[in-house]
Amino acid sequence: MVVSDRKRVFLSNSITSALELDGVIDWFPCPRFDSQSLFSGILDDVKGGYFSLKPASEYNLVSTYVQDSLIIKNSFTAEAGTLETYDFLPMGLSAIMRIYNSEIPFIVDIKPTFDYGMINPGVEEVEKGLIFRNPQSKEGIEVLIEGKYKIVEDSKAIVEPGKGYISLLYSKDLRYGLFSNKGFVYADPYESLEATKKYWQTQLSKAVEVNEFRRHYYRSLAVIIGLTYNPSGGAIAAPTTSLPEIVGKGRNWDYRYVWVRDAAYASEALSNSGLLYKSKRMLSFLISLIDPASKSFDHPLYSIDGTPPRAEETLPWLKGNHGSKPVRVGNEAYMQIQMDSEGDFINALYSYLKHSGDTEFVKENWWAIEAITKWVSRSWEEPSLSLWEERSEKHFVMHTKLMDWVAMDRSARMAAEIGEAGQSREWSSIAGAIKKEMLEKGISKERKIFTHYYGGNTVDSSLLTLPLYGFVESDNEIFLNTLGVIEKELVSSSGLLLRYKIDFAGEAAHPFILINTWLSRVYTRLGQLEKAKGIIDRIIEGSTDHGLLAEHIDQSSKEPRGNFPQMFAHAGLVDAILEYVNADKYDVTKAKSHQ
Repeated sequence: MVVSDRKRVFLSNSITSALELDGVIDWFPCPRFDSQSLFSGILDDVKGGYFSLKPASEYNLVSTYVQDSLIIKNSFTAEAGTLETYDFLPMGLSAIMRIYNSEIPFIVDIKPTFDYGMINPGVEEVEKGLIFRNPQSKEGIEVLIEGKYKIVEDSKAIVEPGKGYISLLYSKDLRYGLFSNKGFVYADPYESLEATKKYWQTQLSKAVEVNEFRRHYYRSLAVIIGLTYNPSGGAIAAPTTSLPEIVGKGRNWDYRYVWVRDAAYASEALSNSGLLYKSKRMLSFLISLIDPASKSFDHPLYSIDGTPPRAEETLPWLKGNHGSKPVRVGNEAYMQIQMDSEGDFINALYSYLKHSGDTEFVKENWWAIEAITKWVSRSWEEPSLSLWEERSEKHFVMHTKLMDWVAMDRSARMAAEIGEAGQSREWSSIAGAIKKEMLEKGISKERKIFTHYYGGNTVDSSLLTLPLYGFVESDNEIFLNTLGVIEKELVSSSGLLLRYKIDFAGEAAHPFILINTWLSRVYTRLGQLEKAKGIIDRIIEGSTDHGLLAEHIDQSSKEPRGNFPQMFAHAGLVDAILEYVNADKYDVTKAKSHQ
């Protein structure tokens, strides 16, 4: 049967993650998000490896998430009967559990590899399962099969009808694994399933309720939590590497790291949705990265434990997703100096304070705010790269200047909140100087629009954030002119926006989800609610069958493009939905004339 990536599901236990399509798990990094993947079939269906569980005969498949969790229920229907499975990653383990109840025989086929398909394992059949050993280390995978089965072809089992489970555990050292003397300590799959259900119910129980777009709102919140590394609070941009933005064009990157920008967006979405504890943990992780004696965030991205990520390199032995090469691990953007990050963080911290009233957290980390304002105060007049991480020359980019303004403006507000009146006045003055320069140099006199960078004559979609951060009102004449140009010049055939026309790597081909959530929020603030809802509807149309969003939507096929699922796409959707359903809080009396 032909399957689409729109049917792909995401599993996570906030330590690592897996992707599954049509009963086949073809992505599973171990022991954590940014580790080697033991099943890399999504990058090479021959060399990459997979973990398949399917009926032995033709079937139809219906897959659904269990409530708002990241547990998937698969219902296979064949002519002779049905097979149901619950697939999930148990809490606290680098493991996959698949609990089954079957009326028919089915096939379990497991083909792991090590080092992204470079090393094939040795396979050993043991009582109740299989062991896959890395011949170059002590690590491996153990598979426990509960039920009646017969091993065929080394790593394939035919399982008889009945109830049972397949439990797969990765061990850095097999001497402490599932079949070792320590094996009794590992979770029982049935108990683990109930505990995992309860975990997800608990995580989302305090979220602000919404009536419209409920399914996609809660799915997005679950994804944000699922992309957060529980041991540290670091929020990764996406769980995958090298899923192409444009098939066959080389825009293939590794996103399994914590971008300050993306994590700040996620923190803000969590604060807005009432999940304040999760937001605070993300902020605490980011604070732990701050250098108080230099640029506050020395790098735009970090590993999930706060250390430098691996250097970018290619894996030439893998053919790539849809044949898209190169396959990359690591990310060279680590070497960039991005000037937006400080403003992104400060805005997220201010959002947390606004929703929580937690002045003690702000006071406790006042040193970090002072460090950021000190850096921004002496660096804001410098050129920079944009938030799009263009690997090209620097400019005086408007969005970067905006985030400098945000850093000083929000810091001044927080200073006033905790009684630091002198610092509030000082930082407000610097924010005023930044704004004055932006209004003098960031507007094209010819076109009467805000521009991508000083002295330019073009727009990019990051200009949509000008009213979202309160730099100008949404009905500001220059902004409305800018919005009109963005709507005309960056619109795709799908009705959604591109982030820009062209960059260092060539033309942009597909709509970028995040900026369309910004567009919806702008429409909401203009009182153009039908337009705001229409954008959300189009985004949802471009999500997978299970409500998951990639970085881009292919404007022809509606397939997800880029790494998947994408943190800031889901964070943006949460914010857009919350603003739309709470549209009555905006003063739109002036803006109504612009509809």
